[in-house]
Amino acid sequence: MKNTPAAKNLLSLTIILLFVFSACSKKGKDPLKKYGTFVSTVIKVDSGAFRGLHFGDKMETVLLKETTKASEADENYLYFEYKIDTMGSFDIAYDFDEEGLSEILSYVYIKDISKIDSVFNSFKTYFDDHYGSNETQMGYNVWTVKSQGRGDIHINLSDESANFTTDGAPGKLSISIYSDKN
Repeated sequence: MKNTPAAKNLLSLTIILLFVFSACSKKGKDPLKKYGTFVSTVIKVDSGAFRGLHFGDKMETVLLKETTKASEADENYLYFEYKIDTMGSFDIAYDFDEEGLSEILSYVYIKDISKIDSVFNSFKTYFDDHYGSNETQMGYNVWTVKSQGRGDIHINLSDESANFTTDGAPGKLSISIYSDKN
């Protein structure tokens, strides 16, 4: 191709399209995918305290952000159940006080018990990457995060699979998030 104005325009257009395509493909990637299906499905959104929610959010906000109807609800409590394809399931309980969302508890069930360590380590890596190194306290991996208005926020992760003694029972992880202000 000769160095003509048309060739230069075509080359410029090609370079611009490559930059646009590259930017769009990076922008659309879910940063949670690198932690695996369980983390990306349970955590859902890479912001807030959990699933894009913040301590102090009102019950209406939680109901709008969750993707299914609450299985249980009362004036200070919401409970949701979700499936993760054929790999397992999880549930989430949200507690509220006069200031809004005050505590979150999620149990993650992994059908293939041989994958429990891998899934546990994926959650641990996610929390380490976002909140720094954890401490081990009474069998829990614990992260402590400063917050405004709620004191320290604690994230506890534990493998509770040993509590299931029946053959064929799924693995079970526990994630609890609460503040000192409770």
